[in-house]
Amino acid sequence: VNIGATVSYIDKDKVSPAIIIITGSGEADRDGNISGLKTDIYKDLAELFVSFGCEVIRYDKRGVNESEGDYSTIGPSDLVKDASSVLMYAKTLKFVDKTKVIVCGHSEGAMIATILAGSEKTAGLLLLSGAGVCLHDVQLYQNRLISQGAKKIKGLRGIGLRFQTSQKRADANLKRLYEKCASAKGDTITLDKTDLNAKWIREHGLYSSDDYVNMLIKYKKPVLAITGTADVVMDYKIHDNLANVPNVEVYTPMSVNYILREIDDDNNIFNSLAQYSRLSNQPIHAGTKNIMKEWISKNFIY
Repeated sequence: VNIGATVSYIDKDKVSPAIIIITGSGEADRDGNISGLKTDIYKDLAELFVSFGCEVIRYDKRGVNESEGDYSTIGPSDLVKDASSVLMYAKTLKFVDKTKVIVCGHSEGAMIATILAGSEKTAGLLLLSGAGVCLHDVQLYQNRLISQGAKKIKGLRGIGLRFQTSQKRADANLKRLYEKCASAKGDTITLDKTDLNAKWIREHGLYSSDDYVNMLIKYKKPVLAITGTADVVMDYKIHDNLANVPNVEVYTPMSVNYILREIDDDNNIFNSLAQYSRLSNQPIHAGTKNIMKEWISKNFIY
């Protein structure tokens, strides 16, 4: 399929390291925006990386925005294949140092970047909100936060939410979903009258969090993992699994959320989208910015 992308740079006459940004799950475009929610997280990251002295490529995943293909039937294998194609394209650019192509994955993109690194030559991995964790464990974490968040909401809305968001029931439904997708022969299934992408769940179900940690252990090259303590999509405590991996540096910024902004509220998961919209106009957290700059400079720019 043809992939829509944006290449950002300062000077085409200078050979520089390059960073490829792999977006998170869902139908957000290469800038990090979906209908009704503008965050510009990937656009902001691209501008930041260019200011550090790198060329940057960010692209629309298959079936989203300007990229061809069917989004409703994509799986991790397709996402890895497309990331590989973008990586090969980056290495054809005369102003890119082919020995210094870094892959930056955010959320699901961190999983895709980790799988990609097992088969393609990359110089390093920058894993944001998703290092060393599988999709199933992410979904269990979100079930827990939803259940906990519902307990804090008062009135009739809180009563209704607590009834609807039982963690035990949500975890059981998740198990049922994975089992049904694993046995499905096609790319889609119908569950509770809703059409779902069985291929996406089935292929993600092949990987455990331990598998991702082991991939990073085998990778050997520099890895920077960043997840904020206010992230309601990824559990920052998963960083504990990476503490003893020699090539992985871990940074866990306090009160920083999924879009790398410092929060200004109680961080209830039910208000997260409104929080992203409100904070997207703020700059990326200064400490996170500085850690990324130091890591890129010492490993790839010197």
